[in-house]
Parts: sequence; C-alpha cells; structure tokens
Amino acid sequence: MSENSAEIDLCRATALLEQGHREDGLQALSLMLVNYGGWLKTADGRAVYEAVQIQRAFSLMHLQRNLEAKPLLEEATRFELDADIRSDVHCHLGRCYHELALYTQAREQFEQANALGVSEEWEAIFHYYYGYTLYELKEFQQAKREFILCLQSGPSGPETTLRYSMLAATSRKLGEHSEAAAFEERAKSLQR
Repeated sequence: MSENSAEIDLCRATALLEQGHREDGLQALSLMLVNYGGWLKTADGRAVYEAVQIQRAFSLMHLQRNLEAKPLLEEATRFELDADIRSDVHCHLGRCYHELALYTQAREQFEQANALGVSEEWEAIFHYYYGYTLYELKEFQQAKREFILCLQSGPSGPETTLRYSMLAATSRKLGEHSEAAAFEERAKSLQR
C-alpha cells in the first residue's frame, strides 16, 4: 500500500514542479519523507527515497536555497544512478558549491559531470559556471575556453551579455587587451 501511495504522491509532486509550482512541489516532496519515512528507509522504498531527495535538491537550487540543497546533493552523489542523472547531480552540486564560493569543490564536481557527459539542457549553464569557477581559481586560459564553449552552446543559460562580459574579463587577465575590448564592445552592443 505504501509503495503505490508514495509513487502517486511522487508523481503529483513532480507534476507541480514541472508546472513551475516549485514551493508547492518542494512541500509535497518534504511531506513524503514524513508520511512514508519508514517505508522509504527499506530496500523496497530506496528508489523512491532517492528520487524524492534528488527532486528536493534540484528544487532548492532553483529556489536559490543553496545551503539547504548542499547536503541533499552531496548525499545524492552516493546514490546508484544512471550516468545522465548522476551528471545532473554533479552539475547542480558544482553550481551549488560555486554559489557558496567553494570553488575547488565546484571544479571537482564540474570535472565529474564533464567526464560523465553533460546533457544538452545543462550545456550552456555548465560551461558558464565551470568557466566562472575556473576564473575564480585564477585558471584563466581554461576559463576562457569554457566561456567560448558556453557561447557556442546555444541560447539557453546565462544572458549572452554575461558570457561576453566574462570573456572580456578573462581575456584582460590573460593580457589579451584587444580581444577583451572586442568582447566588451560586443557585450555593450547587446545591452542597447
């Protein structure tokens, strides 16, 4: 009985999240931990527990509640997951660490995601935040490469002006002043 009810509640919570009702979806997922806590700790409930925790973590990240998302994402890295979901977990955790200024840990997560293969949906965001992390770590040549890949990854993700601004800043750090000026001009032209 718990199994069917939990799976139905998980579908409802996921539907709320997909419809953009993040707070309601997050609340529904958290309530599942209370309502099915005992069953979720069993071998039969493990898959549902993992799905709940991953969805909670992703939702908290979307709500910019990074400190709350961090332990859930760290736990999720220990789950037995398919490569695509594992990559998404590492991408989210990398971004979480980045937002918390934990740049060395962020780089490690981005490297793991990259090794697994980053989904098309995540590509632009991944390259931007990986590049920004490398920039903060003063690894400017690799950061520039990531920002260029971010530009080539299509329109999803950070605004194009941000991408060009970071390319300009990175080029300046590398002593490439004419390139920096060109990227800066491009960023300004997009703001007009």
